[in-house]
Amino acid sequence: MQRSRLAILLFLPLALATGCPDPKCQNTRCGDFDAGVDAGMDAGMDAGVIDPGDFEATGLYAPCDFIQGTTGTHCGELDSFNLSACPRSSLGSVAQEGVFTTHGRIAQGDGGVRYFTQSHSLRNDGGVETFNGWATLSPEMHLTKQFNGNTWFVSRHTTSRLSDGGTLNVTVGYAGCSAQDTNHFTGCYAVCRNGLASEVGTFKAARIVLARNESEAKGLTLVSESPIVDFGMPVDIYVTKNHAYVVSLEEPYQGWGGLTVFDVSDPAHPRLVNQISAENSYWNGVWAKGDALYVASGKRGVITFDITDPANPVPTPVQVQEGVDAHTLFVEGNHLYAMGDPTRIYDISNPRAPRLLGRYEPPGASSYPYAYVHDAFVYKGRMYSYYWSYGMQISDVSQLSDTQEPTPLGSYRYAVNPDGSPTPNYARSHAGAVGTYVDRLIAFEGGETWGAHLRVLDVTDPKNVKLLSRYRLREEASIHNMILDETRKRLYIAYYQEGVRVLDVANPAQPRELGYFNTFRSEDPMRGLGFYEGSIGIRVPKAPDVSSANAGLIYVVDTSRGMLILRETQ
Repeated sequence: MQRSRLAILLFLPLALATGCPDPKCQNTRCGDFDAGVDAGMDAGMDAGVIDPGDFEATGLYAPCDFIQGTTGTHCGELDSFNLSACPRSSLGSVAQEGVFTTHGRIAQGDGGVRYFTQSHSLRNDGGVETFNGWATLSPEMHLTKQFNGNTWFVSRHTTSRLSDGGTLNVTVGYAGCSAQDTNHFTGCYAVCRNGLASEVGTFKAARIVLARNESEAKGLTLVSESPIVDFGMPVDIYVTKNHAYVVSLEEPYQGWGGLTVFDVSDPAHPRLVNQISAENSYWNGVWAKGDALYVASGKRGVITFDITDPANPVPTPVQVQEGVDAHTLFVEGNHLYAMGDPTRIYDISNPRAPRLLGRYEPPGASSYPYAYVHDAFVYKGRMYSYYWSYGMQISDVSQLSDTQEPTPLGSYRYAVNPDGSPTPNYARSHAGAVGTYVDRLIAFEGGETWGAHLRVLDVTDPKNVKLLSRYRLREEASIHNMILDETRKRLYIAYYQEGVRVLDVANPAQPRELGYFNTFRSEDPMRGLGFYEGSIGIRVPKAPDVSSANAGLIYVVDTSRGMLILRETQ
């Protein structure tokens, strides 16, 4: 899950391969079921070819602008935008309620630009609405909405008390300029603080509805659904000992967060058996080995619990907690990898007593703009680390010891200039999985941003990584995590607003979608609080955690709906 301190620059918009809101898709394969695969990618592509990234820069999203000099109560309101060049009559067709994701382009004082992602939930039934991170549950927040035949305008007004006793009044306004269809439109954006503009730019927005004429599900059926109420926003899950362990982030409208434990010995009827508070810290990742459960903590690093009694995790006597971020976790053999600040590697020969072996950061990462290790996958002696702007870094971890640290082997980077420097928008290499295909090693890598999608890479030679193919859905929904069933050659993807996707990857050059389950529903509580919501965590139990009760099941966490257990039907 992307953290707010990293939400600085987004890379460039990529033409849609499915869904067809882009007129360039007309009379093409766009919208075909298999069009999620970028068929133009050559399996023999030279690794020196620059990956185009997740979206391309097209300049301003709309021919409108903020009227400079507008101050006071008008700043951020409809009359502070110049919409004279906009074909506004098209706005009459735009939906006035639902969940919208937006991609904004902000003009900066030095002539540069930066990008942001956001989400909103607008309703006409009197329910809770959300807008730019706030909800109408807050008495300090008020929404203004103006909709008619040539106007689509929403502004958020908030008042906050400052530590010095002063008051901060903020207005955030979105003014529509033109619509491409009922669910897609562009416009101008402004943030005003105490009556003065602090950010201005343009945006494009998309209403989240079922795309490509899909139904709720294909090839997957819902076994059970277990909400997590007032205990944070669920983000990750691990299943072992017939129990599911779900970690939740602190979220102002959803609770403090922590660890929720379900007895899933009867998957159709999970039982909530325990909850442990995160104690004013974010808990973002979870993994288990034997009788040990590991939680990734933002303030204390790795927290180790004894799950000899699986319903009652208790902290172990030996802890390796540090005052640094552990964002995600990965266990392979007798080693635990904690990614965040930076990667820490632990010996877990005794699972309940981790021992720190050392810290690792690949050469150049510390000085590269916005490089941050978000996640990693370890396979056959290699660690594949996902370093956001610095791409996927490959290291040898076959000889780890107190004196032997990982050895860099190679990398795969995109959204970079020919000289290796980042483009103005930076890549967001985020997560992945790796498997063996006869005599080749194949990596599946995904980003996390507007337009982020799956890349399939030949990593047999880490110094010459080759892009084989890509799988893409709507640009307005980001990919998140994935699980590879290496035996069956199936890839399971948690795809935020696109729900769960199951791909046949037996031919890595041509991924083929087998099934899906759309977990995202706009009417679910607290939708629209941010761009990164929907299906976020996924687990398909495998040895030694697979059991007669969970074999063939997919465990998913949705940021609003909680834990969903799915079964494949094909």
